[in-house]
Amino acid sequence: MGAEAGRGWVDVSRPLKDGLPVWPGDRPFQMHRRSEGGLVISWFQTTCHVGTHVDAPLHVMEGGASLEEIPLERFLGPVEVVETPGHGGRIRREDLPAGWVPAACRVFFRTGCCPAGMTEFPGGFPGLEVALVEWLADRNVVLVGLDTPSVDPPDSKELPAHRALAERDMTWIEGLELAGVGPGLYEMVGLPLPLAAAEAAPIRVLLRPVSG
Repeated sequence: MGAEAGRGWVDVSRPLKDGLPVWPGDRPFQMHRRSEGGLVISWFQTTCHVGTHVDAPLHVMEGGASLEEIPLERFLGPVEVVETPGHGGRIRREDLPAGWVPAACRVFFRTGCCPAGMTEFPGGFPGLEVALVEWLADRNVVLVGLDTPSVDPPDSKELPAHRALAERDMTWIEGLELAGVGPGLYEMVGLPLPLAAAEAAPIRVLLRPVSG
């Protein structure tokens, strides 16, 4: 489980630090630091798709919305965590609990296949089936999140889940840390870094169980 954030809040973001795995060939996270005149000054460099991050439609759609065009209210409010199998294919409706329908307009899928503290990029992980994306969109879901590095499996070339989400004007978060967060309803607070005109940005996401 992520670090306790006080008053029942749980941090479900992956800490940004040296050695955090990124997509093969992408720029890894590197923190630099120096001491000068009694001050400590740090700077970092990394891909925008590092750790827990938001993708904007611009990532997969030429002329699509960039990060700052995503409504901030997408990241604030109730979210439902759903447990799904951690296989290497795509999550289908058949993989969800029998009779399940979304109880909130935000849904996080916990696969358990990408543990906290991993030091290597996983060779396989599940993504989302396009039919599931369409089904969620038809039930007014506007944001989905996974505890995997991508909404498409690592061997996907056409990224159909990315494109389906963008086409349905849905927002998606990748790289969540949901270990120990059980299925159910939570209150969510999470805002991405305000990177102007970017196609992605790291985001810190906090969850608090909804009582009752």
